[in-house]
Amino acid sequence: MVPELEEGLPFGRIKDFSLEELLGMAIKAEVGAREFYISLARRVEAQSLREKLEWLAGEESKHEELLRKIYENMFPGKEVLFPKEYIGPELKPVARELTKVEDIVDLIRWAMEAEEIAAKFYAELEKMVEGKDKKRLMRYLSDMELGHYYTLKAEYELLLDWSMYSQMMHVGP
Repeated sequence: MVPELEEGLPFGRIKDFSLEELLGMAIKAEVGAREFYISLARRVEAQSLREKLEWLAGEESKHEELLRKIYENMFPGKEVLFPKEYIGPELKPVARELTKVEDIVDLIRWAMEAEEIAAKFYAELEKMVEGKDKKRLMRYLSDMELGHYYTLKAEYELLLDWSMYSQMMHVGP
């Protein structure tokens, strides 16, 4: 497994945690995702991909801020509870040099999986929170994470094509 990527508990375990714990997991995941995208952007040479990664980092910061407001509203005066366990893959800052396109492809693929799980996670939280505003916000976060998935998927597919193209350039007499 790549050092900056860890797999957490299966998604089905979401029911084993309280809403407070799940919100703590969500906040921690947003922080981790932001740090991952910032660190990946620093290691990517392609300007358009770097700009998308920086944009994603900014989006994760906004999500963290929204979740902290919900947490404060639901659990006034309490420090955010960050459980040791977490659901799904957790992104860590990229801790190595990226020397090949394949390195970036692998990391983008993991980020896609994390975004897809985050979308499902927020969809489940929508069922657990009370009030139209909180439900709407969870749906919004779920939709945004799914949008991040598709943004990354487009970059992933471009990188695969570029990788194949660059390999073809080195084959021959």
